[in-house]
Amino acid sequence: MKKIFETDWLASQPIFYNELTGKVSENINDVIDFQNFDFHPEGLNNYLDFGYSILEQTPIKHVKFLRHSSKLLINDHGKIEVQYLDDPVEKWMGKTVNENDVFHLLYQSVRNWEESVEGEIVIPTSGGYDSRLLNFLINNKSRIRSFTYGISDNQLKSVEVVYAKKLSEILGTRWEAIQLGEFNSYFRQWNELFGISTHAHGMYHIEFYHQMISKLKGNNPFLSGIGGDWWSGLVPYQDKIVHPKDLYKIAYTHNLHATSEASLLKSKQELLHSYYESQREQLQEWNFQILLMARMKIILISYLIRVPKILFGFNTWAPLLEPEIALSILGLSPERRRNRLWQKDFFQQHGLDLESKKLYFSRYNTLNYQAMERIPLKPLDVDLLRQIIKPAYVQWINNQITQQKFFDKFLLKMYQTPKIGGALWRLGIRDQRLTAYAAYLTLKPLENLLKIKEMYESDRYA
Repeated sequence: MKKIFETDWLASQPIFYNELTGKVSENINDVIDFQNFDFHPEGLNNYLDFGYSILEQTPIKHVKFLRHSSKLLINDHGKIEVQYLDDPVEKWMGKTVNENDVFHLLYQSVRNWEESVEGEIVIPTSGGYDSRLLNFLINNKSRIRSFTYGISDNQLKSVEVVYAKKLSEILGTRWEAIQLGEFNSYFRQWNELFGISTHAHGMYHIEFYHQMISKLKGNNPFLSGIGGDWWSGLVPYQDKIVHPKDLYKIAYTHNLHATSEASLLKSKQELLHSYYESQREQLQEWNFQILLMARMKIILISYLIRVPKILFGFNTWAPLLEPEIALSILGLSPERRRNRLWQKDFFQQHGLDLESKKLYFSRYNTLNYQAMERIPLKPLDVDLLRQIIKPAYVQWINNQITQQKFFDKFLLKMYQTPKIGGALWRLGIRDQRLTAYAAYLTLKPLENLLKIKEMYESDRYA
């Protein structure tokens, strides 16, 4: 008798396993032997640099996860066998697809799903291209319940809220804005779901859905636009991938990570080097870069469908993660995909080109600052983390997150001002507080892990 676990073409539902104990689960916490584990040096350092686990290895020795298109089998004796399956992408690469065919496929897929579910359809709506398209594709607009959060000081004037409100007015849907700022209170819930597989930046979505669910009957069908940014042309081509470390350029981390320079565990980066050498030629292709980014980052970004499903009981579906849809979009002309021209023209044809409406809004993103002001962060445990992280680095993080300076906010606004932000980055001028906040969110899961281990050790010697 064999137990079988299998991942799809992206590994959109992560599968974790422990090579020593034979445990397998969709939740990494279920497979960690908290009483007896060691850190995997490269797994830890990659986690620090990327902000999430990559290349099938977590920060813990013998705790791994399945890559895309894989099968894990457990025999009667508890032995694990991992098999790599045929990659469905291979038969799509190089194909060209017509834009009308892509829109027809999207329309038909969403229409079929709409007819298969009951009740109000929830669509998190930023007003961006993906959620805009999904709102448009729903046939019965009266079923739509769309929700938006803002990220500016005045959240109701944020570009996301202003665009989503206008979209709702055009389509005649029911829409509400939700204000955030207390998501730093959800570390426990986040850790219970994701542990040390990824950083904790997605907590704001727990707050978002928590407020959203109170306005609904529950168990609603839920339409997510996750993945649309990847395939549609927003992610640019990286033309200088000449070293294993250049994989970081493709990872699209948004600077949400720590740094392996602070690690006390040294590694030769064998996983990165091996992967780079095996994919050196393909890494020069735009579509392959996008595919690699999606397959690397899915362990993190899947929270967009896992959080609403697991914590709040939504019936989630993400059409842009369906292989036929995603790979059809990748088959569009590169010239039309670049800067998302194919979508821009579509929205203009249907009166949904919100960018031309002369709307007043703010693009400044101060949400993380707002969160730190509302719920101050508890300093990281320097002594506990010194097992793996340089104490001076942890102390620097603690100093930065507890000090609110006027200059920090001013610098943030300068960073988000066109041309000025790029110049500041090239000059090496960084927003230290937000850099520290990202590092904090990356180290916090490691601190939680060490606290649990310490608790077990205390019980053992009590």
